[in-house]
Amino acid sequence: MPRDSVFAKTMRDQRWQVAGFGLALAAMSSTAVFLWPSVRDTLQNFQLPAAIKAFIGTDLSIATAAGYLSARYFGWVDVLLIVYAVIQGTGAIAGEEGSGTMDLLLAQPIARRDVVLQKVGATVIGSMAIIAIGWVGFALSVPFVRIDVSLADTALASGNMLPITLLFFSLSLCAGAIAPSRGMASAVAIGLATAWYFISILANGVAWLHNLRYATPFYYYGSGASLVHGIDWWHVGLLLGVSAALLALTLRAFELRDVGTGGRA
Repeated sequence: MPRDSVFAKTMRDQRWQVAGFGLALAAMSSTAVFLWPSVRDTLQNFQLPAAIKAFIGTDLSIATAAGYLSARYFGWVDVLLIVYAVIQGTGAIAGEEGSGTMDLLLAQPIARRDVVLQKVGATVIGSMAIIAIGWVGFALSVPFVRIDVSLADTALASGNMLPITLLFFSLSLCAGAIAPSRGMASAVAIGLATAWYFISILANGVAWLHNLRYATPFYYYGSGASLVHGIDWWHVGLLLGVSAALLALTLRAFELRDVGTGGRA
């Protein structure tokens, strides 16, 4: 078996997901830009209710182009990337075992560590491709609209979505290496994502819960605020560091895992 065969197969298996998610993001980003001229004047005197600001996770002014795009695109599109990350993460180990193909894969002359790392590499590239396709929507719209943002700014803010995507991928991958089934791994990953999301909303909207926001990865993502303030590299490093730690735990757990031969639900 060629050393990169797992990587190549993973890339082939996810190509339609990457295309679908990427085109969805591109449609959303271009639509947001093209709508700006029609809503710009209205937004000058519009104040978002506190509850809505808590929901989008930012207090940036939507009267500015950067604030508008943060709320309209960057403030929530990370949820779609998390869905992709959970699908790939839970499918990489638990999904293969559940379908009864993992034991056949491991019967080949390839180390377990290499199996995981090649799947990780393919998903990192897939995540980058989705984000890049989403940015193409800006490239096809910003030059034709009078909007006070640059393509470089939107590229930077788009790249800032990668760390939180990889965090949830690593979390899902780790859950798949430890949990007895893909269903349980998905429940853990989706449950944590949902809990963190609502904690983030509550912490942004309720004063006495404000400090809880530091316990959620959504705070460190910043809800697209990088379009206005730039990248917070400490936050990026933290998200990537936690992702690396989860990957290390995954590799250890998978090395010790007794892989089933008949598939697990």
